[in-house]
Amino acid sequence: MFNEFLKNPRALVYAVLVHVTLLLILVMSLKWNTKPTPLQGSGEIVKAVVIDEAKLQEEKKRKLQEEQRKRNAEEAKRRTAEQRRQAELQKQHAAEQRQREAQQAAEKKKRLIAEQKRQAKIKADKEAKERQRIAEQKRQAELEVKRKAAAEAEAKRKAEEAKRKAEEKRKADEARRQRENLEMMKQQMEQEEADRVAQARAEQQRRELAAKLNQYALQLKNIVDRNWIRPPTARVGLICTVHVRMIPGGTVVDARVTKSSGDAAFDHSAETAVLKSSPLPTPPDPSLREFDFIFNPEG
Repeated sequence: MFNEFLKNPRALVYAVLVHVTLLLILVMSLKWNTKPTPLQGSGEIVKAVVIDEAKLQEEKKRKLQEEQRKRNAEEAKRRTAEQRRQAELQKQHAAEQRQREAQQAAEKKKRLIAEQKRQAKIKADKEAKERQRIAEQKRQAELEVKRKAAAEAEAKRKAEEAKRKAEEKRKADEARRQRENLEMMKQQMEQEEADRVAQARAEQQRRELAAKLNQYALQLKNIVDRNWIRPPTARVGLICTVHVRMIPGGTVVDARVTKSSGDAAFDHSAETAVLKSSPLPTPPDPSLREFDFIFNPEG
């Protein structure tokens, strides 16, 4: 029975509490039942009370023991039910574990089969690609042979065509050079004749223009000389060059010495004479708007 208490500590605690309670009740009963000074005629009453109290305690003890047995029986029943439940749980867990293991094994087998199929497919694809690569290499080699043959034939044809065209071009170039030479000789002769005519005409125009310019220069000299006032410092033989700029109509807008005579007063008198001669006569060449006038009053 002690072993049963060890297996169930709660029952042991209940038993100790029950015994302590009974002990306290017994002690309290003894205190309450302390014999007083016996009275005459009270002996039988005390004895009856003591006997009833002992029976009461015995009945309480019996009831407590009965309750303890019931509790022990219920506890044992509960423990048995718990053990059965634990056993059922263990059995269920074991079944679930076996099911999981079986499912894992099935999945592993399924994955293994799938992996084997995948590897087989990869191998098959690789072999197919290798066969395709070899076939493509063979086809490319055949195409390369045909391409080289076609290229050689085309190169030969082009070479012959180029040779023929080169010969035709050479003949055409030779004929063209002959025509060009003839045309060039003709143009050269015509150009030489035109140049001779133009040169003769230009020479004639130059001579005519020179004569006109000489006449114009003499005309300008006479006009400027009439408007020139000799300065007191002017020596015999002084000459200066005056750059003249005029607008259409002959109006002089600028007259300045570009080559001095060495006498500032003489140079200034020449500029003044040209400005006083404005407007000047129209030059032989209408485009002549600027020119250098050599002022030599004694020339």
